[in-house]
Amino acid sequence: MPSARMSLPTLFLSLGALFLAATTPQALAEPLRVGYFDLPPHTEAEGAAPGSGIAAAYFERIAERMEVTDIRYSKLPLPRLLYMLERGELDMALLLAKDAERDTRFLYPRQALFSTSAVLAVQSSNPLAAIRSVEDVLKLRIGVWQNGYHTPLLSDPRLQLQTLSGDNVALKGLRMVAAGRIDAFYFPDDYALQYEANNLDSQARFKVLAMPEQRLALYSVFSRQNGSRYLPRYEQALQAVQAQTPYARFFEAQLKH
Repeated sequence: MPSARMSLPTLFLSLGALFLAATTPQALAEPLRVGYFDLPPHTEAEGAAPGSGIAAAYFERIAERMEVTDIRYSKLPLPRLLYMLERGELDMALLLAKDAERDTRFLYPRQALFSTSAVLAVQSSNPLAAIRSVEDVLKLRIGVWQNGYHTPLLSDPRLQLQTLSGDNVALKGLRMVAAGRIDAFYFPDDYALQYEANNLDSQARFKVLAMPEQRLALYSVFSRQNGSRYLPRYEQALQAVQAQTPYARFFEAQLKH
């Protein structure tokens, strides 16, 4: 009668095969749950299909190299997105700035997806021509995105700040500047604000002035709950895609379509 016992070499080979099967991309075929907030044109414009913005299109190139084919996009208010990402109810946030507090809550890759400039929009008739220090903007009523990234300059208690929330804050802030309800609107992403200013259905004209600070890096960020299985492949894929087409060049090409 044949023995039912398995030899040690056979047992190790079997266990090794099971381990490899459990760590291949095919075994990690669960949907990648990606959250994003309203930030046209990085994310889709109003009425467009979910996940159809420029940043999502760029990420699709990265995902292809990661061998991730099933991506589930969810558009969420930023506070809800951060809450779900921390709890592991999302695997990744498509775009997120970095600060010390967020760095402890989430897994950031070594390389940013792209970098942008924090800017201040004023009416074109405003005499302000450049921002060199906080002294240049003390007399302005400045709208700021309540849950967005804030430059350290905005922490000065002398500033007159009005917080804005809800969807498409960039468009809302520009309309308030155009109507004279605020004098200026601060936004952490030059790409998005310039896009909204150029497409605003208003007779108002704006000057968009750079803030006196370093460029702001924006990342695709992973949950600490389950992102570690994606992060190494993401970093490798991102490096390859950026070497082929940097985000800034991809962004400009998409806007021309």
